[in-house]
Amino acid sequence: MGKQKRQKRKPHKENPAGLIPVNTSEDVEDFANMDKEEALQKVYEEVQSSNMEEKLSGLQTLESMACSENMAVQIASDGIVKMIGPLLIDHSVPVRASAASALRHIAEHGREKAYISFFNDDIMTPLSTLLKRDYGEWQPNVDCVNKEKIHDEKETFIQAVTLLWTLCENNELAIKYANKEGLISILLKYFDINTYGIEMSIVAAQCILALSEDNPVALTELEQHEQTLLSLLNMDVNDNLSVTDIISLKTLIGGILMHINSSIETAKIPTVSQVIHVLSEALATDHINVSCPLASTLLEEKAEFSRATKKQIQEYRKLLGTQQQALEILTNLCSEDQEDNEVDSEIDDSNQVECEEPMDEDESINGSSCKATSSLPVNIIEVINNTDLLKKVWNKTSNIDNKISETFSQSIEGKAILKQVHVLRCRAYLCLHNWISSLDIDTLGGAENLYSIWCQIGTVVFKEANMNDIELLESATAAMRATLQKLTEVQAKPFSKLTLSDIQPMLNGERQCSNANIRVNLIRILGNLALIIANDDNLNKHELMKHISVFLLVTSATESMAWVMAECLDALMDIFSDDETDKLAAEIQLTVKLSELVPVFKTKVRQQKKTLGDNVAVISTKSIRWILIIFHGICFTLDEFP
Repeated sequence: MGKQKRQKRKPHKENPAGLIPVNTSEDVEDFANMDKEEALQKVYEEVQSSNMEEKLSGLQTLESMACSENMAVQIASDGIVKMIGPLLIDHSVPVRASAASALRHIAEHGREKAYISFFNDDIMTPLSTLLKRDYGEWQPNVDCVNKEKIHDEKETFIQAVTLLWTLCENNELAIKYANKEGLISILLKYFDINTYGIEMSIVAAQCILALSEDNPVALTELEQHEQTLLSLLNMDVNDNLSVTDIISLKTLIGGILMHINSSIETAKIPTVSQVIHVLSEALATDHINVSCPLASTLLEEKAEFSRATKKQIQEYRKLLGTQQQALEILTNLCSEDQEDNEVDSEIDDSNQVECEEPMDEDESINGSSCKATSSLPVNIIEVINNTDLLKKVWNKTSNIDNKISETFSQSIEGKAILKQVHVLRCRAYLCLHNWISSLDIDTLGGAENLYSIWCQIGTVVFKEANMNDIELLESATAAMRATLQKLTEVQAKPFSKLTLSDIQPMLNGERQCSNANIRVNLIRILGNLALIIANDDNLNKHELMKHISVFLLVTSATESMAWVMAECLDALMDIFSDDETDKLAAEIQLTVKLSELVPVFKTKVRQQKKTLGDNVAVISTKSIRWILIIFHGICFTLDEFP
């Protein structure tokens, strides 16, 4: 099999750690019965008015209208940057704050199409000018008379830097521009919590985290400030700073330090260990328990939320955002090429798995990637064990109670919480996948513990999850696959009582799923399961292997995508590479059916060659050629196809 490199991911973040959540409940009542174009034109006139009150009203309305993705894309494509971009450097601080906030929400909700429009209209020039001109040397004036102005200036910074963060997360042009303009040096100044306050520090850290990923220019500058960053990890809770805010900032700082120390060398182990302690602290709070009293409060207040309740919602969403960030940092800690044959199931809109060169035939027993031994240094393993980190990651895969979920679903704020909890679960499964692939069996709690995890994930995948929930299914099946692979390598024996009824949901699940990555995960799970059963004392061994093999053959014949079909054939190669399976091969007429599949496979490859992308490596792998050699006497490569 071609190996699959685990990637550092940049998922879209709806709610940055520590950032005040958007109040999406604001409706544009004045325009509810208006034609969309007419409403937009009225707002555009307002934001270009010379009257400040009209201008501010128009900006606020525009921000509310942009909560819909389609509307945000429309607004962005109407040249909104050219229209209100100059307001980022307006003489009025409230106008600058409102313009930055409106642009931020348009970008976040409009996503890729909005980003393109923003860059086409040169968003970076006014944004960079604002940060360099107003915040390069800015310090808040403590004069009581100017408190309102200071608040507006802080809000402008928060919204503008969040806009910069969003752009850097999603477009390399923003990173190049930020490098050229030296924006990271400005942001670094705002780590002075005593001067600027923790909210400004948090948003600066979030942006620097995005700017510093795979960015040598930023990393060179950050290395000069590593000791300052390390000192921030030792912040203590005090009367002026909430626990949630401190943990949020420390988590972000930990992520920046991991970018600086991207390779785990001996000299950097103390830093990595300290970061892991911080991330463990971030994951320590049980988000399920916290949801219970919050749900009770929401149920009592019936959407007429008090100020205290709004703050409670905000704190809970900050907690979820921080824990999501911690999981992503931990996932990336094991995402580099610490092993020569790593796998990952990439969750993105392309639905493709990135592959590299084919393995040598002795690199893996079944084309997957986990190793029985740990790829991390002993010191790091000790920290993981001491902090009970894996248990904390596993706990984040839990879903909230159905009754609580029902309560949350009654309000816009509650729905936003449910969405965050869902994302948190997906990130936890991805994190588990990488860590299970990288750690030894003892660190993972032993074979019995891994088997229990495998069964529990299986319950989620095959009994609880909606088959249209692609993100959850892909991350969960990836973790399930890695768990089973690890059990295969250590030749664990927990499957001796497995029956056909136990695996039937897996056979049905693959057919019901429309996502290719998930189908591949399930195919690999079944292939690994067959290998375990083949070496186990299961009384149902023959029946189980027969059903799995027939399933793979049928799937190969009905699968529309060539690279997924290749995965089926590869799994069959693994199962029938042992001479002891000759009887079963004859019973299911394996060679006959494989010979019938050869022309079908070649046709699919020929038809899909131009759209295979990175999945060419899956089809070109040696193990697929072995199948054709052994069972049909044919060897070919993609070069043979026109």
